[in-house]
Amino acid sequence: MQQASDPRLRARLQRLELRARTAVEGLRGGRHQSPIKGSSTTFAQHREYVAGDDLRRLDWRLMARSDRNIIREYEEETDLRLWIVLDASASMQFSSGPWNKYEYGSWLAAALARVACDQHDQFGLILTHGEKLERTLPARGGEGHWKSLCHMLAESEPAGAGDPALGMQLAAGQMDRRGLVVWISDFLGTPEEAATGVNQLRRKGHDVIALRTLDHAEVDFPFLRNTRFEGLESDAYLHADPNTIRAAYLEEFEKHGAELRRGLRSAGCAFRRMPIEEPLEVGLVGFLAQRNAQKLGERR
Repeated sequence: MQQASDPRLRARLQRLELRARTAVEGLRGGRHQSPIKGSSTTFAQHREYVAGDDLRRLDWRLMARSDRNIIREYEEETDLRLWIVLDASASMQFSSGPWNKYEYGSWLAAALARVACDQHDQFGLILTHGEKLERTLPARGGEGHWKSLCHMLAESEPAGAGDPALGMQLAAGQMDRRGLVVWISDFLGTPEEAATGVNQLRRKGHDVIALRTLDHAEVDFPFLRNTRFEGLESDAYLHADPNTIRAAYLEEFEKHGAELRRGLRSAGCAFRRMPIEEPLEVGLVGFLAQRNAQKLGERR
């Protein structure tokens, strides 16, 4: 593990914190709602009454039109935490540009945690190395906790192999209370396992969003001359003429992506592809707009 005095670590940490703060400032300027429920008296949702609920929260008008006892729930009463699960497997170190998928994912994680921190919400971080849990930062709040999260992101390096969905399934066991789970990964695994992981979280009462970080070279396959393709999670490699395999690669890649989106959405998970070339604040604006539209539809 790197020490805090390591100049390379300090440089990564400063870059991480700067990018997160800049992205959040951009969101504020655009007046986008936060994906995190903060303390307020804003109405959140209705739910059925359970023993011990405050009777003052009963919605008498709605109850008059139904045969059920209904409670009005407000945002501060939902008591949701933000859990960020970041895939730190070896495939996340792929890059065809100045930064890789893990770096972009860590900036995204830090920015989301910054939003939660500013709203006095609790947030936690779980890093997975392929099929294994790497590190867990318990959900807490405050400026110091945000800096601890950034430090954990900055000092971690992509490593490990296997289906990231299996790592997510292990991460679900670390979440002691229901919350909003943001899963950041390249999702280069089995779509069925990813849906299983989301279903596991949903059964525990979590709201789940999947953000897929991809490099444009993975999406467009822009290679033109004979290339040596090396596995990031194995020692396998392939010498090939890209022109002879491009069509098959793109067909398989799109098929996998379609199955992944379909499986996650059918499990009740919001999904968005996050190209790592896209400015961080642009990706976050899209993420927030998607989530707010989804929540608006659920409440109608």
